Amino acid sequence: MTIENANAFLDELKANGPNAKLMAKVGKDFQPEHMQEALKAGGVNHEEILKKASGGGNATWNGVVGAAAAIY
Repeated sequence: MTIENANAFLDELKANGPNAKLMAKVGKDFQPEHMQEALKAGGVNHEEILKKASGGGNATWNGVVGAAAAIY
């Protein structure tokens, strides 16, 4: 579980969109802190993504990674 896996996840998400096989990697291939580091390295603030994904409420992980891919 690494930052490299989080980057690969974001690349695949951006290229192909979300799907069940890809989303199954969340929590298995990388942890949230890996995603945060991958986004930070790409110049993306994970807190801003949470706000956008949640619409002001509680965000789901799928919503967060979807928003991340949209701006990554």
